[in-house]
Amino acid sequence: MSNGVVGALPGADEKRAERALLALEAAGRRGLSLPELLTAEAGGTEEEIARALAGLTAAGRAFESDGRWVAVGQTGMKTGTIERLEGGDALLKTRSPGGLLEPAFFVPRRHLKGALDGDTVLVRLLAHKRTGGGRRLPEVSVVRVITERYPTLVGTVEDREEGGRTLAPFDARVPLDLELTGADDLPTGCFVVAAVERRAPKEPRARVVEVLGVPEAPGVDVLVVLRHYGIPDAFPAAVLAAAEVLPTQPGPVDFAGREDLRGEVVVTIDGESARDFDDALSIARLAGGGYRLGVHIADVGHYVSEGGTLDREAYHRGTSVYYPERAIPMLPERLSNGLCSLVPHAPRLTLSVFLDLAEDGRVLGRRFAETVIESARRLTYNEVRRVLEAPQPGDAAEYGEVLPRLVELRRLMEVLHRVRDERGSIDFDLPEGDVVLDTDGTMVGVLPEERNVAHRIVEECMIAANEAVAFELVSRECPALFRVHDVPSPERLADLAELLARFGITLPAELVDLHPDVLQGVLKAVAGKPEEHFISSVVLRTMQRAFYDPECRGHYALASRYYTHFTSPIRRYPDLVVHRRLKALLAGRAEAEAAATGLVERLPAMATHTSTTEKRSEQSERDLLQWKKVRFLADRVGERFQGRITGVQPFGLFVQLERYYVDGLVPIRTLGDDYYLYEADAHRLVGERHGRVFQLADAVEVDLVGADLRHRGLDLQLVGMPPPPARRGDPVRSAARKEPRRERAAGKRR
Repeated sequence: MSNGVVGALPGADEKRAERALLALEAAGRRGLSLPELLTAEAGGTEEEIARALAGLTAAGRAFESDGRWVAVGQTGMKTGTIERLEGGDALLKTRSPGGLLEPAFFVPRRHLKGALDGDTVLVRLLAHKRTGGGRRLPEVSVVRVITERYPTLVGTVEDREEGGRTLAPFDARVPLDLELTGADDLPTGCFVVAAVERRAPKEPRARVVEVLGVPEAPGVDVLVVLRHYGIPDAFPAAVLAAAEVLPTQPGPVDFAGREDLRGEVVVTIDGESARDFDDALSIARLAGGGYRLGVHIADVGHYVSEGGTLDREAYHRGTSVYYPERAIPMLPERLSNGLCSLVPHAPRLTLSVFLDLAEDGRVLGRRFAETVIESARRLTYNEVRRVLEAPQPGDAAEYGEVLPRLVELRRLMEVLHRVRDERGSIDFDLPEGDVVLDTDGTMVGVLPEERNVAHRIVEECMIAANEAVAFELVSRECPALFRVHDVPSPERLADLAELLARFGITLPAELVDLHPDVLQGVLKAVAGKPEEHFISSVVLRTMQRAFYDPECRGHYALASRYYTHFTSPIRRYPDLVVHRRLKALLAGRAEAEAAATGLVERLPAMATHTSTTEKRSEQSERDLLQWKKVRFLADRVGERFQGRITGVQPFGLFVQLERYYVDGLVPIRTLGDDYYLYEADAHRLVGERHGRVFQLADAVEVDLVGADLRHRGLDLQLVGMPPPPARRGDPVRSAARKEPRRERAAGKRR
């Protein structure tokens, strides 16, 4: 919402929440009942008002008490986030003018009312002051928990020494050790979902509400990650019902008013295991030289109307999630694998971008149209690579008219790539290895990931289409969601410059607004060298995170002034928003439609929500891959690996194993040849007596000595390192004494 009330409500719900808050504020401390809200300015049905109130509660702006809803601002009380301290007391953090959560109040343990770390609470001021964070803080008492940080937790069943069961959270950073009920008949180590029960004045406890299974069972790891991140897998019955009423195939009534491209040669290019095909390509030569590229994207918006049941579920999910053995789609399979999948030899509705391009890659013209296509062939990346790079005598007969189109697409790809390269676009090529799974989902190996000519064809064509759509929206002043990638911060670039200097690579002295062609040059300088993968990874980590925003601020890594996401509306909600805006432009109703739906006011919250769901999806995918790799390598304890140092901390070295792209920890206590001191600014450990240095990017040889399945980590030991010396205590303490307490705490949290 424009005033920051709610950050995750779509469309009308967001505006309704804003009106509901205004009504509650006008009612004062007495508040309003739900029936009174229904007749107040907020309007809407009971279900719609309930959703708006849930959003206000999540934002800490309103709460329910004895059947009446009250605006927090009318109570004279405060809201904030709890941070539990070791002794059981807590700090209450509130947001500073700069946007950071900072300690503002002290909460004695007896006044917590069952609140846990991370909860959003409503508090009242007490008369006392306590010291916290180096200053005297006002003391408060929790009146009620508004939003529970951990309403449920995913973890394993463990045994307590004194008897009973306890919950060990899946996320080792969660600072909770809760008594667990309902687990008497479950095996130790079994994963469960547990509801956290707050029992003021007693300590909270957890109660099993769903049994996920033992970690060795097929599919349990996926369930654990889904539940931990709160990613919905099953679709509600109402959503499935809404999908079922859609036709199985588009018909003549759907083709009306569309440009008919069913006579054109259009193909899809995807991975071997892909099940949904939402983008297709066509190409033709222009009479005067150059190319006409067609990028055809499934017209999801034709079937998913804004504000409808399917749309609400798609917004809630934000994105599809892809795991090695399972995909969690944003929309039901009736759409993702049916109506909106561009399967060969079947008519499909699409939204098309046509780009006329000169031989040197200059854009001569852009055109957009609602179309109907019929894919001539479903091609795979490896198939296209083979046809283009290892042609066989029978290819002409096998592929017919498709073959010359693939040849032209490769030529155009090379042109488009050269144009991007000349403007400074950074081309990351970071193989992470394709996980090979058995039939039951168990990882059995890692294959080198190959990014071949077919991947590059699709990539260049999709980038060109995204840029064209963004330019059209901006030039015609059409509000939408854009894909933004900002310039790296000078602080991060300074750290990068220090690291690169060890490899003889120098960055300019002036790092503010550094042009991407400088970093592009770094990647070219290390191409083919042993340190290529490491430096590419570090450059990537130096980058800001890309996100969605109502303002088109450009894409730094692509060196693109205009950029959005248009090419995957079946799996990314922002693309669906962009499709609707482009279709509104084509129909001449963009301005009226935006005004009628309050789009401009809604876009900031939509951008925040979709950026958050994207981050959640990526984190879950990384967690699952890490878990699978650790479980796979657990059977190889005792083996020796080549690796490279990717992180240096007071407690040890993080080393990434070659070929497996997974990090393990070499604890500092195992560096037995010396007492190592941590130099934070230089990102290195230095031997106190002999001066041996371990720093980022060093190549090392390690033995795998253990695998921690609970924390999904590998224990490593440097080859040739003697056992730790007996004198002067533990090297961990020797090094840590010279570091500030904040550095040590950060190390422990990691």
